[in-house]
Amino acid sequence: MASHLSSAGRFLRVAVLCCTMLFSAVLPGVLRPAVCVAQDYEAMMPETLHRELRKAEHAYRDAIDKVNAAETERMARKAAGATTDELRALDEKVGDLVNKAEDLKIQADYIEELYQSKSKEYKNK
Repeated sequence: MASHLSSAGRFLRVAVLCCTMLFSAVLPGVLRPAVCVAQDYEAMMPETLHRELRKAEHAYRDAIDKVNAAETERMARKAAGATTDELRALDEKVGDLVNKAEDLKIQADYIEELYQSKSKEYKNK
């Protein structure tokens, strides 16, 4: 009976170890962290980078439009006499949208610089 328990425990430990190794190798590629995305951008051709740049700029413009709409909503509520708690909640919403827009702008700037360097590199070849 003791041999069955120790072999079951051993099997469980091996299974946990295998799952840990599998997920540590698979999840970073699936979740696509910034490092993986950056490596993907660096491997792209200039035309593909140009398309990605346009997508990033479009996402940035959409984020800025959302920021402007949230700020307009905040000013309208302030003029209507909203409480400080409501205004604080709207400030947090605007802040979150601004942070998202900043991240998108950084990404767009990175892609633009990479596109310019890649296009120069391919023109020189």
